[in-house]
Amino acid sequence: MARNSPESRLLETKAEVMKELGGIHPVAALTGADWKNVETWNRAATFPSRYFLVMFWALRRKRLSAPPELWGMVTPVERKQALSAMVSIQKDRLAS
Repeated sequence: MARNSPESRLLETKAEVMKELGGIHPVAALTGADWKNVETWNRAATFPSRYFLVMFWALRRKRLSAPPELWGMVTPVERKQALSAMVSIQKDRLAS
């Protein structure tokens, strides 16, 4: 992901991403999704993950970036927490 520098601005919300990519109809054209489906994304917790690469690339071309979590992507921190929880569960099972 691009750094938050003069060359790249970090967008923090789905609304900012949609605005910077031009709104519902341009995002529908970009992703190949029906505009009615794109319109419903504002009610979902995240964008559909299958559109991460195309939307992220379009943002990069505009010198913008956004956290992968907006598409529901698992981050290294979340992965580490999940693995730690799994290890703890296994240790508890072995101890009993």
